[in-house]
Formats: sequence, C-alpha cells, structure tokens
Amino acid sequence: MPRIDPIPKLKQEAAAKIVALLDEWSWQNAAALIGTDQPRVSDLRRGKLDRFSLETLIRFLTRLRQRVELQVTAERIRPAARTRSP
Repeated sequence: MPRIDPIPKLKQEAAAKIVALLDEWSWQNAAALIGTDQPRVSDLRRGKLDRFSLETLIRFLTRLRQRVELQVTAERIRPAARTRSP
C-alpha cells in the first residue's frame, strides 16, 4: 500500500483555519497581524498553498493566538504475506 504524504492535508487544514480567523479583517490588517504582506494573504485566501510551507502556516496560527499540537498515532501494520519455499 503506497504511503500518502500528510503535508498537503495538514497545510489545507491550517490554511482553512487561518482564512476563517482572518475573515473579518481587511487584507492590509490581516497581513500586518500575521506578519506578511497583502499578496501573501491573497495567495492564502485563494488556496495557493504551494507558496507556503507548513512551518509558515503554523507560525501564522501562533500569531493568531492559536495553539498548534502535533498528534502521532500508530497505524496498524499488517504483516507481509509469507511465501512458501518449494
């Protein structure tokens, strides 16, 4: 089973929260609040997440006084099928 990269989903979740928190703010004030410029706020609101690292999005969340936690849980791993020797 191929592994799925978790980063895009985490970035989407972080960005959605940021956009929701900045919803009532003007572009200029939102940019000042999270420590970036207006074009980056525009990129964020349009979902252009390839222009942001997960680390940057986490920094934006902390500047918005959000607590970010990383939770790691074990995935159940099935043993590989054994092949019999002839």
